[in-house]
Amino acid sequence: MHPLFADGIYIGLVFVGGIIVLVPLMVFEVFVEAFVLKKTWPLPFRELSGLTFFANCWSLFAGIPTKILNAYLYSFLFPQDIPGFFARYPIAIMIGSLIYFAVTVLVEAAYAIRWVKRKQVTISAKQIWGGILLANIATYAVLSPLYYLATKPINEVHQFSNNTRWASNAATTILFISEPDGFLKSIRADGSGLKTIVPLGVADYLVSSNLDMCLFRGTNNNLYLYRHDAGKAELIWQTTERYFMAQVAFSPSGEHVAFASAKEKTIQIVDISNGNRKTLPLSSNSDEDAPKTAWSTNDWEFYVGNAAVKMDSKGDATLTPLKDTNALPILTRYGRTGNEGKWWGGDNWGAAFDSAKCGDLQAWCEPGLGSGLRISHPEGISAATCSPLPSTPACFTLAASDSAM
Repeated sequence: MHPLFADGIYIGLVFVGGIIVLVPLMVFEVFVEAFVLKKTWPLPFRELSGLTFFANCWSLFAGIPTKILNAYLYSFLFPQDIPGFFARYPIAIMIGSLIYFAVTVLVEAAYAIRWVKRKQVTISAKQIWGGILLANIATYAVLSPLYYLATKPINEVHQFSNNTRWASNAATTILFISEPDGFLKSIRADGSGLKTIVPLGVADYLVSSNLDMCLFRGTNNNLYLYRHDAGKAELIWQTTERYFMAQVAFSPSGEHVAFASAKEKTIQIVDISNGNRKTLPLSSNSDEDAPKTAWSTNDWEFYVGNAAVKMDSKGDATLTPLKDTNALPILTRYGRTGNEGKWWGGDNWGAAFDSAKCGDLQAWCEPGLGSGLRISHPEGISAATCSPLPSTPACFTLAASDSAM
C-alpha cells in the first residue's frame, strides 16, 4: 500500500464542489418525484414541485444521521481492512442505499402528510404512501447506480501521492507496533522504508538510534533483547512484576542489559555473552515506584536513580551516589512516547500510546477503515497525510534522526 498525501483541504473549494453536485441532483429529484406524484395525486405539477422540494430538503438533513448509522453498521458487517472492505463494496452500497431509501420514504411521507393537512387536500393515506414510494423508486433507480459508479474504488492510491509539498520532511522515522501480529516496525513520514524491527510480539520497547538493537517487553510481559546481527531474542528478565521501560537499559555495544526491580529493590546486570548476572541492592529512597535506569555513552557505566554503576572487565560492579545529575552522557535511544499509559485497567498496561509529536510533526493512529498513521503539520496551511499500512498501528514514537534508518 502507498500513502496518500495532502497539502491542504480547502473548505471553500469543497463547499463549491458540493453545491455543484447538489443542485442538479436536487433538480432531478424534485422534477421526477413531482412528475410521478402528478400521475397519482389530483394536484397541479407546480404545487407538487414545491412539495417535493421541501420534502427532499428534510430528507437531505435526515441523511446526516443515516450516514453515521451506515458507518456503524459497516463496522460490524464488513472487514475493517481497506482492501477487504472494497472487495465487498457493492454489498455495502446496496445495504446503505436500502437504508437511505427507507429513511427517505419515511421522512418525505411524514412531510407530505403534514403538507396535505395544511393545504386541506383530499388525498388518502394510501395514496400518499403509494405516491411517495413510487416517486422514490423512480429516483433511486437512477441515482443509486450512479452513486456506485462514481464512488467505487478504481485507482491505486500511489497515483495521487507524488510531488506533495510537505513530504520534504521524509527523513523523520516513525516506529509503531502493528496489529494483529504485534511486531515492532518503522516507516518514514513519506511512506517509504517500511521495515520490521522486531518480528515478535512487542508490548513496549527501547531501541538503539540505528534501530539495530531493541530491548522490549514481550506480550507475556517478560523482558527481551533483540539484535539484528543475532536474529533472535534473548530472555533478560522473566517476571510477573509490572515495570516501565524507564527501569531498563542496554549498553552501547549491546553486551550488557540492566534492569531495576521496584519490588525487589535491586538492580541486575546481565552479561549477554555468557548469561552471568550481577545483583546490587538499591537504596530504600531511590525512586520507589519506578527506579529510573539509563546507560551512559561509556559501555561500562550506567545510572540508576541518583547513583552511578561502574563495571570492570571481571564483571564486578560498584554503585556510588551521583553528586551532579546535570549533563550526564546518556546513550541515545528511542521509546514509546505520546499519551501517558498507566499499568492499571488491563493486562497490557501502558497501552494507550496512540499519538506523538516530534518537532513540527504530529502523528496519531486510527483503527477500522481509517487504519494507519495520520501525520500532520501544526501550521494551518498544512494538512494531514493518511498512510495506510499492512496492519493497524497500535502505538508508536517519532524518531527525529536522519541516521536512524
